[in-house]
Amino acid sequence: MLAGLGAKSVTAMEAHPESAKAARHLSKIVGCDADIVTSDAYRDRKAWKNKFDVIYCSGVVYHVTDPILLLRICFAYLKVGGRLIIETKSTTGPGSQCSFSGSREKGWNWYAPNRQALGRWFADVGFLIDDIELQTRPNGRLLGSAVKKKKSAMPDSTGFSRPGSWLEEKL
Repeated sequence: MLAGLGAKSVTAMEAHPESAKAARHLSKIVGCDADIVTSDAYRDRKAWKNKFDVIYCSGVVYHVTDPILLLRICFAYLKVGGRLIIETKSTTGPGSQCSFSGSREKGWNWYAPNRQALGRWFADVGFLIDDIELQTRPNGRLLGSAVKKKKSAMPDSTGFSRPGSWLEEKL
């Protein structure tokens, strides 16, 4: 999608080989030169640190095993001034809530944060609170976006899913 909108250099990641194959085919059809990486997002890619201007995840957050870790990885991959855009299934309710139906729903993980939970996820991975934008779309899905204003070490690595990871490095 980003390549079709005129992005000069696009890297797409898709864990499922058949979906990656379809993405390669589609990028050929529309005439864009996108690098389609067949891999999951949790593989360490230190070379991607501070590399990207925009990271767009649509329909991804609710399928991963650790959505906050995914957002932390995305934050680390953004350049200062880069923007993360998340579009996801959501839930409603007071306070900070996230529903989870595990693999019982169509064989995938299904996390569905409400607005406050998604906003807190963005803040917990390093985005400044005043820079986080959240919208509930007419179809009930959430759209979250924030710009990385500065490099930021993890605010708290207690309970971090990947101890010793390059994501914990001090700045």
